[in-house]
Amino acid sequence: MKRIYRERFDKKLGGVCGGLAQYFQIDSSIVRMLFITLTFLSGGILLLVYFACNFLIPLGPKAYVVANYKRLYRSRRDRRVSGILGGLGKYFKIDSNILRLIFVVLCFFTSGLLIVLYITGIYVIPEEPA
Repeated sequence: MKRIYRERFDKKLGGVCGGLAQYFQIDSSIVRMLFITLTFLSGGILLLVYFACNFLIPLGPKAYVVANYKRLYRSRRDRRVSGILGGLGKYFKIDSNILRLIFVVLCFFTSGLLIVLYITGIYVIPEEPA
């Protein structure tokens, strides 16, 4: 039976997003960006849920568990600003120019929320290894 744990090694604060990513076998950067987006949309209520999960979900095993799923990185080669959209294009196998066009259009409809999320993504999503 699969159990959910807080991640010991892939964590930024308490390891909750890293643990959810390990449980669902997706990249932790995606879980973190989704969490940040939903926190903005919920008016901060999800932040309280995060801290509750931090106390309720136990820590994972002390042995390092190798991630056997595809990782999301900021692109080093396909970048205009920081490589986030180039990395998303590579991860989802979509042309990054299409993602850039969608991003610019959606920036007008979200009143700048996507720009805040993009800047947050610079700190959350790691750069691809050399």
